[in-house]
Amino acid sequence: MKKIYLFIYVLMVILIFSEEDPFKMPEINMDIDLNNNLFSDEFNKYVNEINEEWNEHLNYMDEQWKKLYEESQKEWDKYYEEYNKQEKEFMNNFEKIWGETFEYDSHKWYDFSDDLKSFSVVTFDRNEENKNGYMEVKIIVDKKVPKEKVKEKIKEQIKRTVNKKDVYTKKPILDNLIKVKDIENPKIQKEKEIKDKIIYKTKIPIIKNPFLERAKQYIPLINNVKSKYGIPRPFILSIIQKESSFLPNSRSRSGALGLMQLIPRYGATEAYIYLFKRKPNPRALINELYNPEKNILYGTTYIYLLHTKYFKFEKEYSKRKYMVIAGYNMGPVAISKRVRGLNLEKMNLSGLYNYLLSNTRKETSDYLKKVLQYEREWNKIYP
Repeated sequence: MKKIYLFIYVLMVILIFSEEDPFKMPEINMDIDLNNNLFSDEFNKYVNEINEEWNEHLNYMDEQWKKLYEESQKEWDKYYEEYNKQEKEFMNNFEKIWGETFEYDSHKWYDFSDDLKSFSVVTFDRNEENKNGYMEVKIIVDKKVPKEKVKEKIKEQIKRTVNKKDVYTKKPILDNLIKVKDIENPKIQKEKEIKDKIIYKTKIPIIKNPFLERAKQYIPLINNVKSKYGIPRPFILSIIQKESSFLPNSRSRSGALGLMQLIPRYGATEAYIYLFKRKPNPRALINELYNPEKNILYGTTYIYLLHTKYFKFEKEYSKRKYMVIAGYNMGPVAISKRVRGLNLEKMNLSGLYNYLLSNTRKETSDYLKKVLQYEREWNKIYP
C-alpha cells in the first residue's frame, strides 16, 4: 500500500511540474516519463518497479474487462430478441392507425399518447423557416368528430408533451421555450383524409435558442465530468449538440439514446464496465440513458476510453482529439485501422484533419467539421 501511495505522490509531482497541454488526458497504462532530473537513478528504478506492478494489474483488469464485455453481449442478444418483437408490434400498431410508419431521428423527440392516436414531434434543428425548431402535434379522428373536439384533443397532446419533465432538472423539457398562447389557442390544419378518418396537425415554434436554454441546465453535470476526466466543457457541449440537439429523450434509428446518443450494447456498456467493473442490466442501462446525469457520465467516460484506450498511441492531444471525434461517430476500431499505417509524427494537424475528411464516410467527415465548429462557438460561452 505504501508503494501505491508513493507512486501517486510521484505522479502528482510530475503533473504539477509538467508544461504539457492541460487538455492532455492521462494514459490508462500510466506510462510516465521517468527521465526527469528531479529524481535520482535509484529512485527512478524504484518507481519503475511500482509502474510494472501497476501495468500487470491493468493487464489483468483488461482481461477481466474483455470477459465482462463478451458476457454482456450475450445478455444484450437476449434482450434485443425480445425488444425487436415489441418494437415490431409497436410499428405495426402505428401503421394500422396512421397508414404509414416513421423513422426515429436523434434530433427529434417523439411523444406518443397511450392509444397512439395522437403524437408530438419536437425538434431543435434550426433553419430559415423554423429559427429555433418547433413542436408538431398530430391527431387522427373520425370524420364525424366536431372541430371543438378536435381542438380539445390537440390541446391534450400539446399539454402532455409540454409537461414532460427532464429526469435530472425536474423541470419541463420545453420550459420557457413555448408561448402559452400557442398552447391554449393552437392553429390547427387538416393534413389529409384516410378512408373514414382525418389527420389534423398544428406546428408550434420554439421561441428561444434551445441550445443555450438547455445547455445551462446541464452545466453542473458537465463540470462534474470535467473534474473527473479533464475533458473540456466546450467539447462535451459540442458532442451533445451534434448528437441530440440537447433533447434528453431522443433516439436514433440505430438505437442510440439520450443526450450523447450512446448505443446501449456498445459504448454505454464499455463505459459501464469501466466505471463499475461489472456487467450492466440491459433494461436498467437503457432507462439510465434517458437520464441526463447518467448519460453524460457514460458518454464522457466513453470519450475518456477513446482517448486512453483506442487512440492512446497518439501522444499529441489535438491529433488524438480529431480521431476521438471521428471514432465517436464511425467507431474507434474503424478509425484506428485508417490511421495506423500513417506516419503520424511527421503529419501535421491540418494533414490529419484533411486525411480524416477524405478517408471516412460523408457522415463522419461532416460530423468532424460540425463538432469542431460547435466547440469553437461553445468556447465563447462556456470556456
